[in-house]
Amino acid sequence: MRYIKILMIAGMAIALMGCEAKPTSEPSGQGYVFEISEGRVLILDHVKEDDFGKSWIDIFEDYTGNAIWLTTSTWKYKVGQKVRYWVEGGVDESFPSQGNARKIEIIKDKA
Repeated sequence: MRYIKILMIAGMAIALMGCEAKPTSEPSGQGYVFEISEGRVLILDHVKEDDFGKSWIDIFEDYTGNAIWLTTSTWKYKVGQKVRYWVEGGVDESFPSQGNARKIEIIKDKA
């Protein structure tokens, strides 16, 4: 009976070890929400202050940074927010590139 209790405790410990939170991977990138459109957000790694309020079509010819459309739920994002993001799966290398967001985290300004 004692042997069975030891096996049960050992089994529970192994099961709990499998439930430990795994460290999160490094973000795929960060930038600013520039546009929000039909289930996706456009994130640019840098934006001139006077470019907010314009569309991607207005600035893309002169834009030299990274840009990515991420498919995600858009309800909590606003143009101008600084974010970091993690991509799930591959990235289409078009310009802007395209992918599916695994996670987008809003970076809060330190006041």
